[in-house]
Amino acid sequence: MKKLLLSLLLLLCAPSAARSQDSVVYSIIQEALLQDSLVRDEMRFNSEGILMPLRGVIQTFTHRSFNRLPGPFRDNNCRWGDYGLALSPLAATWVMKACGVKSKSTTRRMVLSNGMALGLTVGLTELLKNTTHEIRPDGSDDNSLPSMHAALAYMGATVLSREYGHISPWISIGGYAAATGTQMLRIGHNAHWMNDIAMGAGIGVVSTHLAYFLTDRLLGDKGIRRMSLTPSELAQMQAWNHRPSGFRLISGTETNGRTLDNLADFAEPLGGFDMTGVSLRSSASITTGVEAEWFLTDNVFLSAIGRYTMSQAKLEIPRLDVTAWGEQMHIYHGNVAAGATFPLTRGVRFGFRSAWGVRCNAAATFRQVADGRQMGEPLLTIKSQVRPEGGAGIIIDMLQSHNQTVGFSIDYLHAFGTKLMPDRLVISSSWKAMF
Repeated sequence: MKKLLLSLLLLLCAPSAARSQDSVVYSIIQEALLQDSLVRDEMRFNSEGILMPLRGVIQTFTHRSFNRLPGPFRDNNCRWGDYGLALSPLAATWVMKACGVKSKSTTRRMVLSNGMALGLTVGLTELLKNTTHEIRPDGSDDNSLPSMHAALAYMGATVLSREYGHISPWISIGGYAAATGTQMLRIGHNAHWMNDIAMGAGIGVVSTHLAYFLTDRLLGDKGIRRMSLTPSELAQMQAWNHRPSGFRLISGTETNGRTLDNLADFAEPLGGFDMTGVSLRSSASITTGVEAEWFLTDNVFLSAIGRYTMSQAKLEIPRLDVTAWGEQMHIYHGNVAAGATFPLTRGVRFGFRSAWGVRCNAAATFRQVADGRQMGEPLLTIKSQVRPEGGAGIIIDMLQSHNQTVGFSIDYLHAFGTKLMPDRLVISSSWKAMF
């Protein structure tokens, strides 16, 4: 603020011969105003990720019948090894700090906010674990909901983004890629249900933002460093009207009608298994991928999207003497999209798009549960399919710095010529590096 007052005084007192320097003084004033605005934004409670725990709560209630349906999942015995990836974003933050890389916070603010974030994350996660007693997919214990790995991973990714995302958007993308990878590992290792990792991610993000907010209530703005902006960065932050082409990391949920009765359209019985009355039940899916966007004008863009989706599935078999092991369903999407986005408010763009391409689901074999939780005879195979798909959706992007955004999207996709999960609703968060 002292810099701003001094600049105003110079502008008012400057002689007419020096008015040629007004533009320079004006730039100084604009940067000082923007810096004050950025500090105020930093001290507000960041609502990013507030929908994540809500998504986990909704999935907890909508997936209850699926989670309790007979059909265990195999124990892959990879739980503790997953902590390496989960803790890597937080470790990267403090390694950079130890190496002298300038963060947004002073050491004092980082210690207080990170310690508070860790306490809130672990405390809330353990409280819910000891309250819900959700049994894991592999039946090993009743500490499934929520996922501690996902909570710690997203806590660390949020800390890394807040402290060092201003240096490069790839730092934020790397942190959230590690967090999303942690979720994938926990589902792939049959250690958690979908609602567990959604709830864990939400706790990690919201706890971190709350910890920073509470820290700022205690320390004020003294612990927040002002970042130096170049003239071009200043212009981009003030008016987000350039072509925001870039690369986007996608992480979210894919949902669908999750009970399929006519298996003959996409499944093949094995060993004389009778599929009469048998249903395929699946959970919502975790999805992740990348998107490259190229803006033809300030508003119109083309993009290429590649996504991988994984969901848990079980066979519902009326005959009580037969139970099948649960399996993972894997779906791959490749799409091209065209759309447009427009400034909604300062730093927020809203748009729509239409996407078309192909979808491939991998084959999956369900086997009978034998005595002693052993793998028994194969019952049926879900056939591999490649089908065209298309759909449309909406996008919201929020500017975080001069070269990165945080976004949210909802897309509907329909796969043609198949009855295997043909309709998909994709709800995703995204982190974009602008070129």
